[in-house]
This record gives sequence, structure tokens and C-alpha cells, in this order.
Amino acid sequence: MFAPNGSSSISGSASASFSSGSSSSSSTGTGATSTNTNSTSVSGSGSAERAEANNNHNHNLSLQLNGNGNGNGNANDSNNHSSGCSSSSVITNGNNNSNNTHTNLISGFCSSIWRSATFGSATPVVVTAAPASASASVSASGSGLGSASTSGSAMSDCSSSSLSVSPDAACPADDDQRQQQQLPLQHCEAISTDSYPGQDSDAAQQIQTFLGATELDDELIKQLPKEVLLRVFSYLDVVSLCRCAQVCKYWNVLALDGSSWQKINLFDFQRDIEGPVIENISQRCRGFLKSLSLRGCQSLGDQSVRTLANHCHNIEHLDLSECKKITDISTQSISRYCTKLTAINLDSCPNITDNSLKYLSDGCPNLMEINVSWCHLISENGVEALARGCVKLRKFSSKGCKQINDNAIMCLAKYCPDIMVLNVHSCETISDSSIRQLAAKCPKLQKLCVSKCADLTDLSLMALSQHNHLLNTLEVSGCRNFTDIGFQALGRNCKYLERMDLEECNQITDLTLAHLATGCPGLEKLTLSHCELITDDGIRHLTTGSCAAEILSVLELDNCPLITDRTLEHLVSCHNLQRIELFDCQLITRTAIRKLKNHLPNIKVHAYFAPGTPPAVTSGQRPRYCRCCEIL
Repeated sequence: MFAPNGSSSISGSASASFSSGSSSSSSTGTGATSTNTNSTSVSGSGSAERAEANNNHNHNLSLQLNGNGNGNGNANDSNNHSSGCSSSSVITNGNNNSNNTHTNLISGFCSSIWRSATFGSATPVVVTAAPASASASVSASGSGLGSASTSGSAMSDCSSSSLSVSPDAACPADDDQRQQQQLPLQHCEAISTDSYPGQDSDAAQQIQTFLGATELDDELIKQLPKEVLLRVFSYLDVVSLCRCAQVCKYWNVLALDGSSWQKINLFDFQRDIEGPVIENISQRCRGFLKSLSLRGCQSLGDQSVRTLANHCHNIEHLDLSECKKITDISTQSISRYCTKLTAINLDSCPNITDNSLKYLSDGCPNLMEINVSWCHLISENGVEALARGCVKLRKFSSKGCKQINDNAIMCLAKYCPDIMVLNVHSCETISDSSIRQLAAKCPKLQKLCVSKCADLTDLSLMALSQHNHLLNTLEVSGCRNFTDIGFQALGRNCKYLERMDLEECNQITDLTLAHLATGCPGLEKLTLSHCELITDDGIRHLTTGSCAAEILSVLELDNCPLITDRTLEHLVSCHNLQRIELFDCQLITRTAIRKLKNHLPNIKVHAYFAPGTPPAVTSGQRPRYCRCCEIL
């Protein structure tokens, strides 16, 4: 089918030809097409290259696209000048040595992925007519890779009006100047627009899809191998995958393929997740699933976990924290089928007992991380069984487990010498003997939390300074027996300390800060809240150290009664300081805080100033409550 005079044509054949007034350019291949005077014809090969023709009154623009069936192409521009006439031509030839069309293919696919992940459905087609007396029609074959034809008239003397199909030529317009229609990715219908009288004749007609995607983008996507599409989908999150699955049948199959669901985090849907959802996911993902987070899914029960373990044998990371309905039956199923498990989180699962740790010890020898915080039924017996069977253990957390004692820590030190992270926060019965043995047998220890272990003394700190030189995080909040002697030893030997929590270590003085300032050059975060003996001189020592100027970012000084405005003056030299806590520091004034923020405009200052004393009542009945009580 041929386009009439003064029109442009886009067809799906393997060749293209162009002729116009004084100059013409043509290319022939399998099944050639031709047009009359003042017309343009563009045809795409099996790779469905994108062609764009632009008109200028005094230029002949020739764009040559060389593409093969693999989607490789090369574009070369050449300009020809003529008097009073202009024409436009597009020539498509086979070439195996260029990559521009391949780049367009990848770019088009990525943009379509973005649109689908953002809007959740196939994007609508926007048809924008040029400001001229013109008409255009577009048609597509049933397979989505067919032919399209357009027609229009030119308004200049001897120039041909061309139709440009470009994803970058989108220009927002008012609703009365454009039409929008929804087209599925594999839909085949014709769209036509009537002429738009009374508009500028120099603008080119455009047919393009929403957010700059052309119909050719969808065809380019289909040429990518399935493996490439699956690889791209593997980087999307759950919400984006579900949206992509609604675009078309082809994308539905790819988006719901198990290989795209290797890592799933359902925390955002915790209130909606029930047993059938988990069972459906496990049956779909099967051996592909490697990481699953079900944190906070309180409707989850043992039956769902059993189905999950039965289908997903290759799972490595499993988060079941705050799943309050699961019991030892769940961990029994996990240990039986998920032998490749390396990390499990059972935080705040109140029904988990020592039996769970025994099951994991027998069935998961590769386990490296486990969190049983606030599982009050865990005792030293379960920890001992775990340590004997999981010798590769690197991280162990039992925060709030009151039954964890020295024997449990000694078993970890004896059977798991590679342990790097230990959190025994609020395990109140732990003493110096177990910490000293842990320090001696676990030289790779990097993070230790013994907060609220009130029986510990400086002997533990000295043992850590002697054996654990790689220590970078130390949390000892509430250890009231620690003094300057222990922290002096740490400052002398532990050069890699970055974070320290010394809250309520109320025996330390400015001397501790002086040792840390000189011995710990990488200190980033320091908590000194409720350290009532810290004064302005201690902060001065800290700010003159090697860590303060460029490294120190967080300093907490809540309830330090001896801290005054001089402290804030010293902190001006800490250029990287981002946050400072000053709650209940009675000697700090608003004026000093304003001066600090003038020097460090990005700093966040958290402070509280008690309301002023209410004035005395001179007459009348005395109020029942003071002003502060009325506010409360």
C-alpha cells in the first residue's frame, strides 16, 4: 500500500525509499516500497529500529540506520543543502558491526520497566498531532511487529512534512491539544487523528507513548532473550514485580518466575500476610528462594513455616522475628529441610525454647548468625547444644535472655572461636570470668555488648584490651563498676574503636576522655549520658584529639550536670559533628546553642529547657496546681 502525495509512511517491510521534488534518496531490499512526490517512507527490519525525520526549511537531513536482526545498528547523519526545497530520507541497511540499535533496545526496555514498576500497568499511548492541516494513522500487526502508515500535508513552499517517532520528543500539552488512548503491549488497532487547524505549520507531527515510550519500544523488548529479562527483573522489589506482572501475559510469566524472587522482604505487608500467602510464595519460588524476611508477620503459624521449609531447601537467610505464634515445630522443620541455612532471626518469639537451638544444631551445621533476643525460655543448655553443632558461628545475640549465664558464654568461647559479634545485653548474671575467657579464645571479636551486666569490672576491659585488638564497637551502658583504669587500657591497645556507649558509667572522669582522644583516632560515636563526673575539661581533651576534627559525628551528653557553655565552644572545632544530645544539661543556655549552630549549620542539637518558675500569686486564691503541672 502506498501513501498519497504530501504524506509519510512507516511500514514493516525490509526496505525503504524516499523521493521529493529536487532531491531524493532510496534504499532497496527484500520487498521495496516507494512513494510519490513530497512523501516519506520508513521501513524497519526484523529488529524494528526507531527512525526519526525532522524538517528544516533550508536543509536536507538524511539519517542512515544500519541494523541487523540482532538489534545492532549504526546511525550516520549527513546534511544536503538545496534552494527553496528540503527533503528527508531514512535508509536502513544490514550491518553486524554496530551497537546503537542494541543500545536503544536496552534503553527502551529499562524505561518500560521503570514505567511499569512506577504506574503498575501498560502505559497509555499519547497521540499528538502537528500544528498543520494534516492527518495521520498508525497500524500494527497482530503480533505487535507490523506496519504503520501516516499521511500529512506540508505548509511550506517545497518542503516535505515528515512524521517523527522518537521517545525523547515528548512535550507536555493541554488536554484539548492531545488525545490519549490505552494500548496493551500486544494490541493491534489503528489510531487516527484529524487535522488541527489554525496551528503553527513548522512543528512536526508526533506519535509517541506516555513518558516518551514509542510503540517500537515494546517491540524491541520482545527481542531480548528471556535470560536477560529475568536478570533485569531480579533487581526489582516485591511491589515492582507485582506491578510488572500486571502489564501483559508475557511479563506476568517472567515477573512471577521463581528466579526473580530470590530475596523477599514482606515487612511492609506484615499485617496482611497470612498462611496461604506464604504457602503460595514457597510453592512458586521453591529452590530459587535464598533470603526471606517475615518480620512482624504475627499471623504466621507453624504450618506455613513447615510448607516453606519443605519447598525452599536452598534458603540461607530467614527472619522470623516478632512472629509470636511459631514454636519449636517451625525450627524443627527448618533444620530438617533447610540444611544450607546460614542466618536465622528468632527475636521476640516467646514460644522458642532450648529445643529449637538443639534442632538447628543438628540440621544446620553452616549456621553463622542467630538472634534469640527476648526469647525468655532460652537457657545455657540450648546455647551449649548450639555451640557444639554450629562451630562456624560468627554472630550470637541473646539480648534480654535472663537465663544466659557464664556457662553459656564459656561454651561459645570454647566451641566457636571465630565469633565476631556478641550481644548479651541485660544478661545480668554474667561475670568477669566468662568475658575474660571469651576475650582469650575469640581474638576476632569486633563488636561486644554487655550493657546492664552490672557485675562486670575493669578486669573484663583489661582482658579485652589485651586480646581483642580488632574491637570496634563496645557497649557497656549501665556497668557502674568500670573506672578510668579499664578505659585507659582500652585506649592504649584498641586502636580501631569507632563506637562506644558509656552511659551510666558514673565512675569515669575526664581522664577516660583524655585516653580515648589519644588512643582511638577513629572514634565516631560516643555516649556519655549520666556520666556525672564529666566536665568541660574532658570535652576539651576529646576535641583536641586526632578523632574530633574530622571523625566524631555523634556525641551524647544527656544528664551531665557539670557540662556548661564552654563545652559547646570546644565542639566548634569538630567539623563533622552531626548530632549532639543535651537533655537536662542545666548549665547549657540557648545562646551557646545558637553560636554552635552558627559555626556548624548542619548539626542537630537535641536539648530540653525546663519552663520558667511561675510568678508568685499576690492576690486571690492560690491555684491548686503550679503552671508546670497544668501543662502536664
